[in-house]
Amino acid sequence: MATAEIVQPCLGIRHVLIATDLSHKSDFILGYGLDFARLCGAEAEIAYVLPTEQYAMADADGIVVCRAAARRDLLDLHARLHHRYLDDDDTDHKLTLLEGPVAESLLQQAGHNHTDLIVVGTHGRGGLGKVFLGSVAEKVFRQSPVPVLTIGPNLHAHRPMRELRHILAPCDLTARSHPAVHFACELARGHCSRLTVLHVVEQPSEETKIDPERVKQGIRQNLAEIVGRDGTCVDLHYQVEFGKAPLTTLKVASDSHTDLIVMGVRSSSGMMDRFQWPVAYEVVREASCPVLTLRGPRPSR
Repeated sequence: MATAEIVQPCLGIRHVLIATDLSHKSDFILGYGLDFARLCGAEAEIAYVLPTEQYAMADADGIVVCRAAARRDLLDLHARLHHRYLDDDDTDHKLTLLEGPVAESLLQQAGHNHTDLIVVGTHGRGGLGKVFLGSVAEKVFRQSPVPVLTIGPNLHAHRPMRELRHILAPCDLTARSHPAVHFACELARGHCSRLTVLHVVEQPSEETKIDPERVKQGIRQNLAEIVGRDGTCVDLHYQVEFGKAPLTTLKVASDSHTDLIVMGVRSSSGMMDRFQWPVAYEVVREASCPVLTLRGPRPSR
C-alpha cells in the first residue's frame, strides 16, 4: 500500500468505498474511484463481495474453494494496482473481501467504516431492462445514506480524473436539490473548478412563450438565492434551458465537456423510485462522465 501525502480532506470525504467484481473490465471503475479519492485526499477501500447466497445449496467445501479463489483474485488485483500506481505516492488503498448479499454487504461495510462516498459501476441492458440500473448499483443508488459516485455504461474506458475542470449541478428548484448544489459549490471551490448550475424548464408557461429571456433571468435569480454564500470564490455560472430535463442535462454536460455531474435525489421509497426519479436514472444511465448523487444533507461525521 502506498502512503498518501497529507492532504486536507475535501468536503469531509476521508473514506471512499469502491465496489468491484474483480473482473479486468471493472478496472476502469476502480480507476475513477481511486482518482476521485486522490482528488479528495481520502483513503480508498476496494471491496469485493462473495455472494454466498449463490452457494447456499453447495457443500462447505465448495464455499471454501470459492473463498480461496476470491482471495487469489484480490491478490491479483493488488498486484495490478501496485504496478499501475508504482510511482504514485498519493494512492492510498486497501482491499477487502466481504461475504453475503452484495448490495446489502456494501452498504453495511460503508456504515461500519464511516464511509463518506461509495463508488459503483453499472451497465446498460437492452429492451425493457434499459429502465433499470444493474441490480447492485440500483440498490446502492436507492438506499445509500452517503453520496454515491456512479460510473455508467457510456464510460467505456478510464479517462484519468487528474482535476475537475468543469462541474455541472442540475437544480430543479425544489429543496431536495439544494444540498447537491451546495456540495457542488464546495467541490468547485476546493478544486478551482468552473461550476454550472443548470435548471431545465420542461413545461413552458404562457409568460415563457411571451418573454422567455425575462423568465430565464428570474430563474437565474432563484438559482443565485439557492447558492447564496456558498458561491463565494467559485467560478460560477447559471444556465437555464427549455426542453426535457434528462436529455437537456446530458446535452449540456456533453457540450461543456463536463468532468462530473452532481445532482440531488429524494429519499428512497421502494421499487417505484426509478419512476419517481426519471431524471436521475436517465442521467446516471446515459452520462459520459461520472455522476455523483446526493440524497438530502450529508450525514455529519
